[in-house]
Amino acid sequence: MLEINTVTKNNDSSAKYAYNYTYLPPLAMIETLPSSEDFSARPLWIALVARSVLNILINAIMIGINKEDGIAKYMEKLLTALKDSTSELKADAKAALLKSIESELKEQGFPTSLAKIEAFLKGVVESFAQSVTKETLNDLIEIIMKLGALSGKATSLKDYDKLFQFIPLPAISQNFQEDSEFAAMRVAGPNPLMIEQVKTLHGKLEVTESHYQAVMGKEDSLTKALSEGRLYLADYTVFNGALNGSFPDTQKFNYAPLALFVVPLGKTSLMPVAIQYNLQSNGQTVIFTPNDGYDWLIAKTLVQIADGNFHEAVSHLGRTHLFIEPFVMATHNQLSEKHPLRILMTPHFEGTLAINNAAQGSLIASGGGVDKLLSSSIDQSRVFAIQGAQSYLLNVRTSTLKQTLKQRGVDDVSLLPDYPYRDDALLVWDAIEVWVSNYINYYYKSDQAVENDSQLKAWVEELISHNGGRVNNIGQNNSITKRDELIELITQVYFTSSAQHAAVNFPQEDIMSYTPAIPLAGYIPITKNGGATETDFLRLLPPLDKAQSQLELVYTLGSVYYTTLGDYGDSYFTDPTIKNYLTEFQQELVKIEAEINKRNQTRRPYKYLLPSRIPQSINI
Repeated sequence: MLEINTVTKNNDSSAKYAYNYTYLPPLAMIETLPSSEDFSARPLWIALVARSVLNILINAIMIGINKEDGIAKYMEKLLTALKDSTSELKADAKAALLKSIESELKEQGFPTSLAKIEAFLKGVVESFAQSVTKETLNDLIEIIMKLGALSGKATSLKDYDKLFQFIPLPAISQNFQEDSEFAAMRVAGPNPLMIEQVKTLHGKLEVTESHYQAVMGKEDSLTKALSEGRLYLADYTVFNGALNGSFPDTQKFNYAPLALFVVPLGKTSLMPVAIQYNLQSNGQTVIFTPNDGYDWLIAKTLVQIADGNFHEAVSHLGRTHLFIEPFVMATHNQLSEKHPLRILMTPHFEGTLAINNAAQGSLIASGGGVDKLLSSSIDQSRVFAIQGAQSYLLNVRTSTLKQTLKQRGVDDVSLLPDYPYRDDALLVWDAIEVWVSNYINYYYKSDQAVENDSQLKAWVEELISHNGGRVNNIGQNNSITKRDELIELITQVYFTSSAQHAAVNFPQEDIMSYTPAIPLAGYIPITKNGGATETDFLRLLPPLDKAQSQLELVYTLGSVYYTTLGDYGDSYFTDPTIKNYLTEFQQELVKIEAEINKRNQTRRPYKYLLPSRIPQSINI
């Protein structure tokens, strides 16, 4: 066992990770990605991403192929289109693709049904993914970006359904318009982090008793629900005054609604009561309720647009990806390779610098996916992401799971019984905390040992330095001198890099890929005070080419599961005591999996925090 109190300065000869403050100013990001951090060193990750990208490629091709010609002609068109579309691949990659196609034809025969076509294509994807390099993957992504299948505005929701051919149509397409589903998004959707308990009716919200009782009936009242702690609000007024985007070719619009929810008397789940927003023609405040037909559907869609924008910029990018980056860099720079904390945390940092580096050079660059899809201008979206990151980086101790739940007034299970994200997240947090506690208490036998660890001290100093991580509010007065302070911080970093990222990343595949459910931008200014029609609703939604781009982006981000929480490999930890603690942690994760599965039998199923579906790190 390493005696922590004898640890001295990190004398590793490996190069220091230099900081850059201009990529997303003033956040600390890595200046140049070392080759050891690059995904080129992780062929399994490349293969997993390649499977998703190939699925998208085939889906895009199938959108444009006429099925009415019969299976044989359809298959011939598909093979031709697949070969033609990848003609830009380098010779070796193209040969590998052709070999995969020929191999599957030989093994399965010429497909004679849609089911056999699907099996054939999945075989091709699996085979070709094994031979993909990072360069080939980049080529495939470039090919997909050039493909265009559908365009123009939708004339019905069925037009959006047609975007799903090889990729299955998500279940949410069948029920996203239901009020129960809209409410469920607040507690079990991609961004289950917005609702807060209403403490007073004074302020922004102008919903009256008349609005409330028109929905809830005379047996309940707004003041009664308030006094009993049953009122909850999703507030998106952060988007007031946000700059609207127009890239690449269409004007987009931000919206800043307030959505009021209640737990009805004798019930456990939220239901929506009213949505308030300002008309963009004259600033007039309007309020709509579930009794208002298409006006209500449009109001809900404005909430979903705002929620999708907040999710992508703040909850996802800012408060997971960007929050973790300075911890990765300071750990490399200040903790030696044999330091127990570096050993513990390294698997939870795998791929984070690489994916962040790739994002700032493409996804969140001018002309990238965020610029193309989100409501705001790219500069405005970057500001939201930076503000989201800083709100946690500068307030670390008050940004833990339990603190944020308490701050929003959603920690009381008796008042808000149905909150799958909260309940499952707390299970995982507690399990991680026990594992981290056992680990730290083993290596640090006392608070004095923590205080005497010069590497740990240097780690914290780099994190809080203006020339380092630019982090604040760590431990007591930006120092770590006690074991419980260290346990809390390491648990927070560990949870954020694994479970919290899983909760906001993986719903993208099967919820956000269906654009009408959560559009990432609105395409008309809201000027009507009532009288909306289905045509108004469809005009609000993104054009089909933008919906296809949204599908392709979020499907890729939400379908790659690289590594699994608690799986460090058989030989990663060598100390027998630590291996026993790890076994206990892994057994607890199995119990949590069973508990969540049990919960899902009696609630709206929530799968994103099943331990088997939580990667170790932010790597996609």
